[in-house]
Amino acid sequence: MTKKNNHYPSFWLVLFIVISVGLINATLKYAGGLGKNNAAEKEISDYAEKYGFSLSDYPSDIVNLFKFNQETREFVLNYPSKIVDFKPDDLNFKEYEKCTNPPELKQWDVRWGYMSYNGSVMGLSGSAPTALSMAALYVTHDISLTPVHIAQFAAGNECESDPEKLLSDGARTLSMNVTELPKNDKRIRQAVSEEGTAVICLMSGNNFSPVIVIRGINEDGAYLINDTISDKRSAQAYTFADFNPTLKKCWKYTAANSVTTPSSSATTKP
Repeated sequence: MTKKNNHYPSFWLVLFIVISVGLINATLKYAGGLGKNNAAEKEISDYAEKYGFSLSDYPSDIVNLFKFNQETREFVLNYPSKIVDFKPDDLNFKEYEKCTNPPELKQWDVRWGYMSYNGSVMGLSGSAPTALSMAALYVTHDISLTPVHIAQFAAGNECESDPEKLLSDGARTLSMNVTELPKNDKRIRQAVSEEGTAVICLMSGNNFSPVIVIRGINEDGAYLINDTISDKRSAQAYTFADFNPTLKKCWKYTAANSVTTPSSSATTKP
């Protein structure tokens, strides 16, 4: 009779350990998320109480924005005091008059983030006009094409609720040549490398802002982007495979009547 070898743990014991470890990790991750969410709500609540507001003065979308992205702290905390009769600043974008790359702008910038847009505010729904402003400033050097100007243009030209229309027909009205690109790594890479050309991508999902600008390619051949919501995401480099699954449409932009040529300056470091 063969004696059973008891030196190895049974299959069921191993399975129990694997499942237990998985449950512990999931619980810790969930608890960490709860802690972050609770901390964000507490900071908002403390700030609101200090300045005569309450947590109920902050819409859930605004609270969730802060939970998702701590970079929006100033925009979120000041929401109740700024949203009433908000008028965007008179913007001086002279610093972008000769920009050599699409400048990095955020839709929640306090200079325009509280501005009404598409039934909400720019800080929540203004990805498309913010992205188009970045592209327009770079290719046209027209410093009047601010996020405020483009948002107002969209509202007056039935593009506010249709980002695809704004990024195509709207951009043409704003004196840019617009060419739709196939969802192809080689074609997009070629467009990014052309002198005086900006590339905008319309995205789905939550891995990126709804609209991103591809601002260049780094020394390793990875894409550099301007995300309209997150500085953290803008600081990273991406392969085509990173954003291709959520890429809906893509366009390249040049100034009207311009001629594009290949450029080494399109390759920039993070």
